[in-house]
Amino acid sequence: MTEHYRHLQAEDRVILYELINQGCAIQDIANVIGCHKTTIYRELHRNSSELGYRPDLAHQQYRQRIYDKRVSLLERPSELKTFIINKLKESWSPELISGYLKRKAGRNIISHETIYRFIYSKTARHLKLYRYLYKKRRFRYPRVKRRRRMVMKARKRSIHSRPSSINNRSLYGHWEGDLILFRHTQANLFTLRERKSRLVIALKNSSRHAKSTTKTLVKYMKSSLKKTVKTLTLDNGVEFLDFETMEKKLKALIYFCDPYKSYQKGAIENANRLLRTVFPRSMNTEKLSQKGVDKAVKKLNDRPMKCLGFKTPNEVFLKAFGINAI
Repeated sequence: MTEHYRHLQAEDRVILYELINQGCAIQDIANVIGCHKTTIYRELHRNSSELGYRPDLAHQQYRQRIYDKRVSLLERPSELKTFIINKLKESWSPELISGYLKRKAGRNIISHETIYRFIYSKTARHLKLYRYLYKKRRFRYPRVKRRRRMVMKARKRSIHSRPSSINNRSLYGHWEGDLILFRHTQANLFTLRERKSRLVIALKNSSRHAKSTTKTLVKYMKSSLKKTVKTLTLDNGVEFLDFETMEKKLKALIYFCDPYKSYQKGAIENANRLLRTVFPRSMNTEKLSQKGVDKAVKKLNDRPMKCLGFKTPNEVFLKAFGINAI
């Protein structure tokens, strides 16, 4: 791909965010986006904060820099500037002012966005014009909708295409997966639950990076669960960006819940609520060992359940597959 300098767009910043979280190299990210690697380095340097790199805030900062380079219609004395300031003091909103001027002149004179930028600009800071706005906010907050978007969104298999035999739990071998997160650390627990037997698995995972999560999951499933995995249902977290590698190595289909609807995989969500009593969010993960995790999970799997006819998940799973998972 030809390397050349260009301005990144909003969709480029989303892809950059997701690939950075996936652990990709800067050169590989530049190849995917179609720009020089220097552009990626400059983007991360300019638009990262103490919270890390966020594509929505980064694009807002980029737009603000572009606006600052333009000479605003309101940065120099004029009748228009005086008129707008007077109307703001009469509690007219920027949209009302813009619309009124357009009706009078028969064409666009100034946009409401330009008026907002002027109100919050350094030039007009001493006027404190924000006091005349409805919400009287001293600072303007970005209105970018924060969404999790996947690079390979079109290739993801929706939960709505999942067969009814999986939905009604009539067959074994269909799993749900999720992460249990902790404060101030990247370490987490990858949890799994087989839908029919209700067997729970929990694996200590070093980070939320997609490659790390995939490696942890595939290694365990291929060694301990063998051929018991036919499908896996996940949510839309960035930790599952590498789902195609999972499918290929596990030889299993992966389905995804709708965005922000994790309740669609209720089996693992219920298991996580029970595990939270043992592994609270404030827990120090340095003291967390896989042996200790297995001990806590075994208590769940050895507890009889009404939906299983008061058998335990371990009993049902062993009878179905002939192996002990825990």
